[in-house]
Amino acid sequence: MSHYFDEKQQDTKSNQKTITYTYDDHHFTFISDHGVFSKDHVDQASDLLLRTVRIKPKIDRVLDLGCGYGVLGIVLAKVYTLDVTLSDVNERALWLARKNCAINHLEAQVVKSRAFESIDNDFDLIVTNPPIRIGKQALYDIFKQIKDHLTLQGECWMVMHKKHGALSALKFLNQIGHAEIFDRRKGFHIILFKKSLTP
Repeated sequence: MSHYFDEKQQDTKSNQKTITYTYDDHHFTFISDHGVFSKDHVDQASDLLLRTVRIKPKIDRVLDLGCGYGVLGIVLAKVYTLDVTLSDVNERALWLARKNCAINHLEAQVVKSRAFESIDNDFDLIVTNPPIRIGKQALYDIFKQIKDHLTLQGECWMVMHKKHGALSALKFLNQIGHAEIFDRRKGFHIILFKKSLTP
């Protein structure tokens, strides 16, 4: 069975569609397609994450990890004027992310990477709606890499559903750093993770 986190989704039959999304007074247009996550609309989890994340001053590097067609990174970059990198392993998602950057008049780096394989930088902010279906061990390996790629005072904001292991993930994240549930709604948990409690 093919998944949206597979590399070769370009082999999936294309059926592009246009999605609109509003964040406060900002209006966005995205092109989506078969073979990417939440192809028909901006999913509830990503919407909750966008409306919950707190953007601190002096953020230089931001990563949208597993960007899909680019919603998280593009919205944050445009609303808060951030320098954002979009990364994914899915080639169709990357093609769409580049297209959506152009549609929304954003210059951003779009990188093909399985987790952090092709990413060397550290980031002040990482946002992700993680691919929980890759399995618990693989997901927790990504969490370890997230810690390794945060600056000293960097933060990762992620969204997970309770039934998909949010509380177990929270426990693991607190073993490797500091994590807390910042908000929750309809089973979705917004988790804020830091590598340390350094103010």
